[in-house]
Amino acid sequence: MTQPIRSPRDASGLVSDMRQLIQTAPVAPAAEDREQLERMISARIATVLMMLLLMIIFVTSALPDVGPSLAKVIQAHL
Repeated sequence: MTQPIRSPRDASGLVSDMRQLIQTAPVAPAAEDREQLERMISARIATVLMMLLLMIIFVTSALPDVGPSLAKVIQAHL
């Protein structure tokens, strides 16, 4: 669904439309249980750390000879 581009003269209409959207938006459910919230945050942190670990493993295994070749380049310039 495409919406027409509004001119700057219609700023008040845009502001009222945005206010109406905010007022009619459904309220996000609050966390029912503190333990549930803690488990969710812990799971997200663990997921991010695992993804970071996997990225490090894949990058270091994909580029096994960067260290020696970089050392040769630095040594050649010294």
